[in-house]
Amino acid sequence: MSTQRPETSDATLMAQLFQSLIRNSFDVIKVVDRDFRTIFVSPSVERVLGHQPRDLIGTNPLDFVHPDDVQPATEFLQRIARDGETNRTTVRARHHDGSWRNVDVIVQDLRDDTDVGGFVMNYRDVTERVQAERRVRVFQERYEKAFRNSPDSITITSGDTGEFMEANEGFERMTGYVRSEVMGRKSLDMGLWRDASRRDELIRDLAASGSVRDFAAEVVVRDGSVRSCLVSAERIEIGGRGCILAVTRDVTRQREAEAQLRELSETLRRDQVEFVRKNVALNEVLQHIEVEKQGYRHEIAANVDNLLRPMLRKLSDQGRLERRDIEFLQRSLDEVTGRHIDQYRNNVSKLTPRELDILEMIRVGRSSKQIADALGLSSQTIHKHRQSIRRKLQIDHREINLATFLRSR
Repeated sequence: MSTQRPETSDATLMAQLFQSLIRNSFDVIKVVDRDFRTIFVSPSVERVLGHQPRDLIGTNPLDFVHPDDVQPATEFLQRIARDGETNRTTVRARHHDGSWRNVDVIVQDLRDDTDVGGFVMNYRDVTERVQAERRVRVFQERYEKAFRNSPDSITITSGDTGEFMEANEGFERMTGYVRSEVMGRKSLDMGLWRDASRRDELIRDLAASGSVRDFAAEVVVRDGSVRSCLVSAERIEIGGRGCILAVTRDVTRQREAEAQLRELSETLRRDQVEFVRKNVALNEVLQHIEVEKQGYRHEIAANVDNLLRPMLRKLSDQGRLERRDIEFLQRSLDEVTGRHIDQYRNNVSKLTPRELDILEMIRVGRSSKQIADALGLSSQTIHKHRQSIRRKLQIDHREINLATFLRSR
């Protein structure tokens, strides 16, 4: 006995297929009546907006629209109801968790369809796309501001033809050309490169490494003057087309300042050489004068020793002059012959290295406290050194100021 399997009608199969498609669709399907009350919503609404379908039956779609979008959404629905056309818009819809999702909505007017009798709405969550587009807009705005407001010249040229595709205000300031004048023109045809071979070299470097930094070039601007520049360039692709993004910095003033600094340095070097030469010559003259002076002093000393001192001793022996006068005349003759100078030098040679340091500080007028601080010694130690210096230099009279005595020598 055979059992016959009941055949499923095409209508039943289509209904099952339709229900499966609605249940697994990524989009939300919603049907609202003529008064915009929800009469059907697909199960996918839970996945997209977190709501249970049964909770939305009888609600108005506008109840879930962001307050800032309600007015344009209301006008959108009214326009469809009036014109009977299919249209689309994007609004922010409230998720069950309270967050807002960007949804793309397509609305069809099927009020005349007896199987529907209302408006069919298809929702698609486009939040990620909208956020990505917003990030792109922010980036574009930042790029636009950086591009337009950069003090450097920024240009985009075609990689194969060299035609200008974009230029900023920095380019206009540097070259004197207005952006609209250069679009579609080539920098070589405009004569911007003083040495055309430098551009060829730049292109070769770009082809080899993809980017170039601080490439030296001279740019001829609109008034015919030449500007020293540094070019940094990179190969980029815009719309599938190879391009060159170039940032050019005008370093003319910097180069001029460097040249002036080099010239000044060279002048100072020459002046220093000349000063040294003159100083050497002066030292030679002074040494010659010193030699002559020593010769004269020795000659005078010899005459004094041979003529005057014997006479002075004779007068002393005869008692014709008082001892005080004799001593005064002897000191005077010593000063004339420079013996006190030799005596001073001899006395200085007896000083220790530390005493010589202190001697020089006393000579320039430093106080004992300043000398102590400079050498890291106590004031008492400095005082002892001063006494030792006076003793070795044979300065017996307290009334003689040590600093004044040293500066007179």
